[in-house]
Amino acid sequence: MTDDPGLLCLVYISRAVRPMGDGDLLDLLRQCRANNIATGVSGLLLYRDGRFMQALEGPRPAVMDLYARVMRDPRHADVTTLIKFKAQDRAFDGWSMGFANVDRIPEADRPGYSPFLEQDFSPSTWLAAPHQAFRLLQSFREAGLELVEV
Repeated sequence: MTDDPGLLCLVYISRAVRPMGDGDLLDLLRQCRANNIATGVSGLLLYRDGRFMQALEGPRPAVMDLYARVMRDPRHADVTTLIKFKAQDRAFDGWSMGFANVDRIPEADRPGYSPFLEQDFSPSTWLAAPHQAFRLLQSFREAGLELVEV
């Protein structure tokens, strides 16, 4: 049912149509945070090797509207839904949009995210076990990383 106002969590992967520099990522993050605050959406965005993995959570209509905008966004290509489920509670409560540029996290600081970060962010890697993508995103929340500098 598309008009159910319940809490929805959606995780997707996409490819940046061009390499994203620090300024591009910061602009995107600022835009995400402003939009999400206005619509009651929370979540986490990861960037790695020119690909995004993002969790969006909030009222179903707001999440679905935002996801439709992501699919039309000219910065994204190959947008692929990994998992979508009705959530009892928010996993990213209080985060208008957490962010980490995984390319900037030193290998020595990644053990808490392994083995998930040993995999790339291509859809073929995650479609067989989408719950692992959600678990990866949760591990960043559990580490308390709302923003790793871009």
